[in-house]
Amino acid sequence: MKKIILFIIASGCSLYLFAQVPSPRQLDKTTRNIVLNSIGNAINSYYVFPDTAKLMWNYINRQNEKDEYDLLVNPNDFANKVVKDIRSVYDDAHLRIEYNPQLEADILRFLSSKKEAGKVADAAIAKDEKMNFYFRKIEILPSNIGYIQLNGFATASLSASKIIQAAMQFVAHTDALIIDLRNNYGGNAETADEVAGYFFRNKTYTGESFNRIENKWTKRYVENKKAITGGLVLDMPVYILTSHSTFSAAEGFAYTFQTIKKSMIIGDTTRGGAHLTRSFSLGNGFVGFIPFTRGKNAVTDTDWEGTGVIPDISTADSDCLITAHNIILNKKLAATKSETEKRKISYLLNYNRSKNASAIINPLSASKLTGQFAEFEVTLQGDQLMFRDTNERTVKYKKMSAVTPTLFQVGNDYQVEFILENGLCTSIKMYWDDGWEESMKRVR
Repeated sequence: MKKIILFIIASGCSLYLFAQVPSPRQLDKTTRNIVLNSIGNAINSYYVFPDTAKLMWNYINRQNEKDEYDLLVNPNDFANKVVKDIRSVYDDAHLRIEYNPQLEADILRFLSSKKEAGKVADAAIAKDEKMNFYFRKIEILPSNIGYIQLNGFATASLSASKIIQAAMQFVAHTDALIIDLRNNYGGNAETADEVAGYFFRNKTYTGESFNRIENKWTKRYVENKKAITGGLVLDMPVYILTSHSTFSAAEGFAYTFQTIKKSMIIGDTTRGGAHLTRSFSLGNGFVGFIPFTRGKNAVTDTDWEGTGVIPDISTADSDCLITAHNIILNKKLAATKSETEKRKISYLLNYNRSKNASAIINPLSASKLTGQFAEFEVTLQGDQLMFRDTNERTVKYKKMSAVTPTLFQVGNDYQVEFILENGLCTSIKMYWDDGWEESMKRVR
């Protein structure tokens, strides 16, 4: 048991996805047995489901007795086989065994003294800083819709808190917010709670968690801690994008928001890993990632382990963002009384439709739409309608993308609707993103 040492730096799902290190030596049977015993002790002592832990240990022990590991002299191959066998008993995606001497050395350093613990923690924070604390993109989409792409939850730190607050301040005055977790594999649960806190005015009970190491249940809350948030509260509607890659703490973030009706989830069902994990030294360069905590949501009385977070609206990864954008735009369109705002929103909806336009215009129909309309000219090049402003110094034709058989998007500049009378095009109506509209008769 002396070699099974708890790594205090913990995460909802480890962002510490260290690459496996090439083996400097081959394993012999004695070393394999020592490592297997360490794995068994760690799982039986700390794994979140004690009865399942026994089944896991019994199975890998039987496998060892049948000499199933005898040919595995490469540490990486051995670790992978043990993990496969453990997961055949219960497929917990968080539970991993890795051969990683450097990480094991860091774990032991962390526990050796406060000074060394500080160095390891500082190195983790420095790594997060280089990744901008996993904030990959923050922008304001058309119609004042905020968008945050967050690919992980960094180690909790003062530096991370400053970046989180800056991100929240940037989108604070938007009408709605899209949080993109499609490529978020998890990370530090404390940081995930910190991000969530910005969206709650009052301290809110979210459920309980059971800690196997401490053998106790703890009530969980999400709250806006003014010392961290500065009192900033985001009240706008929230939409969360997920994929099958969304994992662990990211799933927890989405699950909490979904169950208390704080957000609509759009995308694919998530991966299904709900157990908080810590890292343990197993000796001989091996490290175990052992899930030790499980949750019980205040609404569902369970968690997302094995099932994932099921979206409210299922879409392909590539359609998530545009789907969320359109949902928000349609709600804004229904709510606004401003005719100008209606035209702006309608423009954006049609622009989005042009990205996945399914309208097929055959050459015969397209040829009826060609002609001159004031300074604008429509021509047919092969099967493609093209549009140009003849007043431009350098005359360039722009592709027309069909939204409907008579409505087209012209580049990123404007939209053109052909007005037909008795099957003939007599005029066009042009639309700009600022809500301006103008009709032009056909001159030739």
